[in-house]
Amino acid sequence: MNQQENVLQNISTKSKEYKEECRQLLERIVALQLKVFKAPDLYVKEVLNVVEQYKQQFELVKQNPGQNNGKFSIIAQFLSKVAVYFKTDMKFYIEDLMELINHFQNTLNQGLRKKIIFCLLRLRGKNLIEPYRMIVFLMKLFNCQDKDLRRIIFRFIIKDIKQFNKKHKNETLNKQIQNFIIDLIKKSQENIAKRAIQIMIELYKKNIWKDNKCVNIIAQGCFNQNYKIKLLACYFLIQTTETHVEIESSEDETDKYIQKKGKNKCVKPTKAREHRVEREKKMADKKQRKKLSKLNSSGGFFALDQIYSPQDFAERLFDNLKKHESEKFSVKLAMMHLISRLIHRHKLQIIPFYTYIQKHLYPNSKDVGKLFAYLAEAIHDQIPKEDLQPTIRHLIDQFVNDRCQELTLTMGLRGIYEILQKHPKILDKDNITYLIHYIKYKNRNVSQAARSILNHFKDTNPQLLDKRLRGNKWKSTEELDGDFDDNFIQQITIGIDGAELLQQEEEERLNKKFDTPIYCDRILTDEDFKRIRALKRKKEAEIEQNKLQEKQQKHQYIEQEEDNDEDFVEDEDDNVDDDISEISGDSAELDDENEEWEDESIDDEDIDDDDIKPDSKITKEQNKKRRQSLSDLEEDSVQEYYSDESQMSDENPHGYVREEDLMRYRKTKSEQKHEKLEELKNGTKEKWYQGPNKKKSEFASTSNKEKQKNKPLQMMRAKRVEQKNKESRIKSKIKDLKNKLGHVRSGKQAQRLKKQKIK
Repeated sequence: MNQQENVLQNISTKSKEYKEECRQLLERIVALQLKVFKAPDLYVKEVLNVVEQYKQQFELVKQNPGQNNGKFSIIAQFLSKVAVYFKTDMKFYIEDLMELINHFQNTLNQGLRKKIIFCLLRLRGKNLIEPYRMIVFLMKLFNCQDKDLRRIIFRFIIKDIKQFNKKHKNETLNKQIQNFIIDLIKKSQENIAKRAIQIMIELYKKNIWKDNKCVNIIAQGCFNQNYKIKLLACYFLIQTTETHVEIESSEDETDKYIQKKGKNKCVKPTKAREHRVEREKKMADKKQRKKLSKLNSSGGFFALDQIYSPQDFAERLFDNLKKHESEKFSVKLAMMHLISRLIHRHKLQIIPFYTYIQKHLYPNSKDVGKLFAYLAEAIHDQIPKEDLQPTIRHLIDQFVNDRCQELTLTMGLRGIYEILQKHPKILDKDNITYLIHYIKYKNRNVSQAARSILNHFKDTNPQLLDKRLRGNKWKSTEELDGDFDDNFIQQITIGIDGAELLQQEEEERLNKKFDTPIYCDRILTDEDFKRIRALKRKKEAEIEQNKLQEKQQKHQYIEQEEDNDEDFVEDEDDNVDDDISEISGDSAELDDENEEWEDESIDDEDIDDDDIKPDSKITKEQNKKRRQSLSDLEEDSVQEYYSDESQMSDENPHGYVREEDLMRYRKTKSEQKHEKLEELKNGTKEKWYQGPNKKKSEFASTSNKEKQKNKPLQMMRAKRVEQKNKESRIKSKIKDLKNKLGHVRSGKQAQRLKKQKIK
């Protein structure tokens, strides 16, 4: 025991001496560092002496890499700061540090390793190390067993690549790094390959590397053996097609700035504050222009559109999916989603893919909604109808039956509706009649889904429906009694829709007539298309206004005839009183006039009931709205119209099929009650009512107990001591009272009483 205590005392004394030496060395080096920054030429000898000390400590670190060497870390940090002034003499220093980390990557002490890497990063910041050499060196350190160090390296690589591509793109250096990353993904270990792909994805999202080569390098990760790399690549290609960059207006940004500063609307408006707000608006406009320029530079293409040969890529991916059947189901789903998105974007033809999904697609299978959505998204017009017949038959047999549950029925009908929008010729007349008879189903969700199919055929091809289901538009016509007509499904358009309106406007402005259409003479810009949309809207408003005017004229004509009829009847009564003898002579004339009136009334009966009984107030209000819409669509208000139209645009402009749309189901009250009863049977009890769940705002007040939880322990220590003292005093008082009363006595008091009795 004495020997062990002596050893521990010797170690403690040595450690104290070593710490004092390190502290003295640090003071000397900090003083020298300040002198070198001011006049580096005068202190060359002192720096060379430090270099000799560095070499001695470097050999000690090689002998014991696992031990922490404080002197070496202090000297290395000093040399990294001073190396700018002594570039020729410090070349050995960079090579020594790199060799040390390459040889002792995992065995080196954690703190010392981190300090050495910080020294190298500082040298790269001063451009003493080439960027390609530094990135190659750091990429190999991703296999190191230090999470903080890997995070630091990841951030530094992205920042460094962003820095040398800031003013202009350095294409030669970018190509070198990209070729190195391709080799890493193919040959190196899994951790390094995964981090390399993450770097490429982060650079793509920040608009630094957004070219075709970067996308195709990431896409090659779909064929890697590691499932994590596969998921990274697949999710990147899928999510880039769904994300939409929202650019905030200048007014929104200024409002946010004012909120940050703590300014409210109640503040008194002064000239200085108004000028400040105007300056912030200008700054926000500049930021918005920069964002728009970055987006326009990318060309507006998605990552899937930049793949070199999408047909070959999709076929390779599908073969890989069929081979690895023992892989995780989540990876299979991601690969299927990517293949369906590729088929949808590029209109590919991979017919075995539909039969592959058909094997997995059953009402009781896992993730049915996702599989159904992938199948519906992969169908398009150019696939032949005969190849898709077995899949449609499978869907109707499995998902649209009287034996199925109501949720599966709604999912099946909505899925078929999504398929019909993309391939309208896919269903026969028998299948259509079978699907439409679910309109009379008792559940509202099922009947609505079936009605959507019926409305689709009313608009596209009412010939396939019965006469009673065609609607009022095609009910009485005999044009639909012939063969199947493709014009209802797809009308071929020649030229650009609405270009005639733009041509008429330019002809009126220039007082000239063009022989050829505009789209043949020049390429139409975005502003031209905006103008075309505005002119279309203006034309529609004019047509509606003309219709209303015609209706008003008809109503006025009917009212005049009714007034004339009343006057005519009054004249007849006067004549009867005055000249009764002339009845026989005038009777023939009255009969002729009555016949003419009957003919006119028959002509008026052809008018709709809505036209005969108009509401004058409603028509006046409608006319006012139409006039306002026409006045708003003048030349100055085209931009306002375009902004409103962009807000009203669809949330899904690219035609993707989502799982949420297919699985949307509104439960009835009886179903909700049944679920609650099942929860009670299984043992899940309802929570006791504790008042409304009101979320407190940021500035709401809290109780003192909640505030005490966030306070430090030293603040609350005195209070807790006082509480304990109070409790102890109360307890002592209670004991004294009990002892006096003779109820309870402590052990010492009982012993004293016994001794007194014995004496």
